[in-house]
Amino acid sequence: MGDRRPERRDQPRRLFDRQEGRPKEVPGLGPAEMPPSPVLHVLIRLGSFFKLFVPAVYTFSTLMNGFILEDKTGKAMELFNKLVKEGEIKPNEVMYGTIINGLSKTGNTTTAIGILRSMRKWNYKPDVVMYNIIIDGLCKDKNVDDALSLLVEMNQQDVTPDLITYNTLIQGLCNLGRWEEATRMLRDMTGKNVFPDVLTFNTLINAFCKEGMAKEAESVLEFMVQRGVGPDVVTYGTLMYGYFLQGQMDKAIEVFHSMVDKGIEPDIHCYNILINGYCKNMKIEDAMNVFREMPLKGLKPTIGTYNTMLQGLFGVGRCSTAQGLLNDMQANGQTPDYYTYCVLLDGLSKNGHIDEALLLFQELECSGINPGITMHNILIDRLCKDGKLEMARNLFGKLDSKGLRPDVRTFTMMIGGFCEQGLLGEANDLLVAMEGTGCMPNPATYNIMVRGFLKANDYTEANILAEKMIGRGFSADASTLVSVVDLLSAKGQDPTLFHMIKKLVPRENTKAIC
Repeated sequence: MGDRRPERRDQPRRLFDRQEGRPKEVPGLGPAEMPPSPVLHVLIRLGSFFKLFVPAVYTFSTLMNGFILEDKTGKAMELFNKLVKEGEIKPNEVMYGTIINGLSKTGNTTTAIGILRSMRKWNYKPDVVMYNIIIDGLCKDKNVDDALSLLVEMNQQDVTPDLITYNTLIQGLCNLGRWEEATRMLRDMTGKNVFPDVLTFNTLINAFCKEGMAKEAESVLEFMVQRGVGPDVVTYGTLMYGYFLQGQMDKAIEVFHSMVDKGIEPDIHCYNILINGYCKNMKIEDAMNVFREMPLKGLKPTIGTYNTMLQGLFGVGRCSTAQGLLNDMQANGQTPDYYTYCVLLDGLSKNGHIDEALLLFQELECSGINPGITMHNILIDRLCKDGKLEMARNLFGKLDSKGLRPDVRTFTMMIGGFCEQGLLGEANDLLVAMEGTGCMPNPATYNIMVRGFLKANDYTEANILAEKMIGRGFSADASTLVSVVDLLSAKGQDPTLFHMIKKLVPRENTKAIC
């Protein structure tokens, strides 16, 4: 190693002085967009800024942004207030923009608003960009009402809101399900000659679709076209998904063809919606046709596409075709993910191939893949339903040693398995143990237990459980009600059953049943 020159103590000052040859600042792109130098990072971490000379505005802005990004907002504001108060530095618009941007992006919007309003002391007028930055931060933090208050303030201060302002607010309102207010804002902005773009309309269409209002979403699409704004693939894909969620697959297909007729190429999302819809409606050949069409359109199926197709094939009992598709998937460079293996385990076990499912499960564990509670639940459920209770019990018993906690579904399936075998004592013990772990029974748990005791003609215990279920705000499901009514028909006016039916059935329907 060669000799090293001793470091000079004035090195930080020399490095700062080099900033004088910095690039020219571009409007709208302040120092917040430029990363602090390594020296500034060191100074920030040391917190020794008060010992430094007063830096240039650019350096100061960068240092401020560094503090904010390091989650040292208090220190940043202490520095800012100290230097401004002592007259050591006069803030300019770039500095204000840097600070407001950093504060808003780190969730410190209240402080950002204070800085914004303090600008007027230096005869600076906040512009629409600064307001938009804070409004965006407020909306992302779900403080939409505060963002709306800033919109009012903008109008009072003669700062004209622009398209970004309205799009941000409409997105914020829609994220909170306040689509009616978002629709009113659309009308307000057009009334002020701020014209919505495709993003504005797509946001509203998405909001309506999430609310299960696909028809209203299509009305927005029609209004969009009337305004001369051309829908894009996102518009049509969103509307397709809205109809899909409502089970209106015919309408989703209609939207798809309308998009194609207008010369808009469907993307992978649109094709996945079609495949998903066809599979859920057991139209597996239609799904396969769409799947085969994708490569012809230059689209590569995603892991989600394959998972949906596999689930659809297993759903109609075509296990060998599903296996072939899995092989093709891997040959095309797609690696199965956790959900793929869940689909395989579920599909194999439900189609009578529980042994193959168990073998796959063992292979996954041996290969270092953590099956998690979901895969265990799939197998426990099928083993219980197939009457292989001991195998299910064995799998359940190993959960703790694997570091897994049974969830409400795990407990409920095991309780159901015990009830089906008439092992009501063990079912009751597991119910107690379940609550002891802090996992509270759900309506399905209680209904299974009630039916188990009814099946064993233990009406007293069934009635006790029914009272407990109702006391927790749950109600009997259709299967439980049918069981009680059938027993009443067979046993006559059994007092316990009669008392139970009066509790389980709403008062206005009791006379009709009894």
